[in-house]
Amino acid sequence: MTGNGLLPLCSADGHQFTPNGKVGNHFYSDKYTDASAGWVMTSSILIFFMKAGFLFVEDAFVSEPSQRRMVIITKYLDTCSSAIAFWLFGFAISIGLSPAVLGEDRDYIFWFFRFTFSSNTATIIGGTLIGERRKMKLLAVFIYAFMISSVVHPFVAHQLWSDSGLFSPLKFCNGTVEIVNGTLAIKHKLEQSPSSMFVLDFAGSGAVHLLGGMGGLLLTIFFKVEQWFENCYKSDERINKTMSTAGDQNLEIDLGEQPQEPENFWNWMYNLGTEHIEYAALGVLILWTTWFAFNCGSTESISGGPGDKPGSFKIYHAITGRIALNMVVCAGSGGLMAIVIASLVQLKTGTESINTNEIANGILSCLVAVTGCCAFVTAWVSCGIGLIAVLFYHLGCFIEYKLNLKDTARVVPVHVGSGMLGLLASAFAEDAFLREFYENVCSCQELSLPHEGINTGLQLAHQLTGALFIVAWSIATIGPLFVLLSLTRSSILAKLLCRDRFSEDHWLYKLLGGGALLAVASTSRGG
Repeated sequence: MTGNGLLPLCSADGHQFTPNGKVGNHFYSDKYTDASAGWVMTSSILIFFMKAGFLFVEDAFVSEPSQRRMVIITKYLDTCSSAIAFWLFGFAISIGLSPAVLGEDRDYIFWFFRFTFSSNTATIIGGTLIGERRKMKLLAVFIYAFMISSVVHPFVAHQLWSDSGLFSPLKFCNGTVEIVNGTLAIKHKLEQSPSSMFVLDFAGSGAVHLLGGMGGLLLTIFFKVEQWFENCYKSDERINKTMSTAGDQNLEIDLGEQPQEPENFWNWMYNLGTEHIEYAALGVLILWTTWFAFNCGSTESISGGPGDKPGSFKIYHAITGRIALNMVVCAGSGGLMAIVIASLVQLKTGTESINTNEIANGILSCLVAVTGCCAFVTAWVSCGIGLIAVLFYHLGCFIEYKLNLKDTARVVPVHVGSGMLGLLASAFAEDAFLREFYENVCSCQELSLPHEGINTGLQLAHQLTGALFIVAWSIATIGPLFVLLSLTRSSILAKLLCRDRFSEDHWLYKLLGGGALLAVASTSRGG
């Protein structure tokens, strides 16, 4: 993609294309050959089917019909909301155009491919509060998904994956391929960016998983704060009631039945419960399968750039094969680690069977971690990433346990911890693999990095900077949204501020309580 927002032409058939050229009221692809267009389109359809995997995994953690209906309607709603948001604003921002360009849809196939990434970013949060008595109201789901797909994810995608992005390696490309007189040629040179920093995030460990997981983390934090307010109000209310009925002589105050805490971390994490383990297994297998499309399809090509002879193309399929190999090795090593840990926990706690849901989450953690670096590292590095990803996942669960955060499906440990790991692991990229990928695609004929080869220490600092940028961006954008939704919810905040001054019929009480549809709210119904 060129800096002016136009996609570089790269086609092997004999047609003379122009940007945004129309034939029969349909856009040609300005980016792909026919073979690569078919590859990207097929991958995009499979990536979209990842929604089914997320649905089954989340459904495994609930049992009541009302809760299961809520999981389903949430998936419908965040998908539809993200579709409209990405069409209106998101795609234009992701390719470097003004967000004022409403309904930008040049190159339909590229649009659909980028939409699937944006939509999956928005759907990650769905597993955070499932099974809890608090759920995001439907309007809140719509607003959150709309914001993620219209601004939050597209901005990060632009910075990491566009040649005009702040952290994109594509800014070091020296040539863009376009069609000249019906043949492929390097049309012009790009000036090297003054910034020497670049961040490797091949398929979205950061731009998709870390970003979406941060949304889940912020939601759990706001839920924790709201729960604290609610407990304060209930305690104060019962104290006043006890003191008014029994007088100062009665100092025993009943705060109600408190939930029984698990004995230790392992009992908390590996509690068998009554979840539908077969749904979790089916969901993970669907995600595992479609994840190959997610990562392998991110090459956006099945044929490389122009070869030495006119009309010829470089061999490119080895890169997709290496991606698949790294994914299998990473998930295999991490999956074995998760099984060993679950077996040891079973022996320690004396439970009757192994908690397979935690094995499933361990495998998902591996897939998240390898997503950002699968095109650039060796199989041995991928094997190590899988082992570390499972340990990162358990560390994230331990932090949630200590902070008592409500994260039913373990969204935060899977996506935040492993997403961060995937970004950091990209510092161990092989220079030859990096150049093989970027110099074979049509938009980059020569990668002129600011230093010879990959300096692991320096690149690790760059990767950490990119991760901190994503964390800061998510807090700056998603955080204020949840603050707004929390401030407009009805019950607790309004009662804390108004109960001693106004009746519940007062307009100020109703104003503070009128936004219940927008908020994370207590409900006994599933939606």
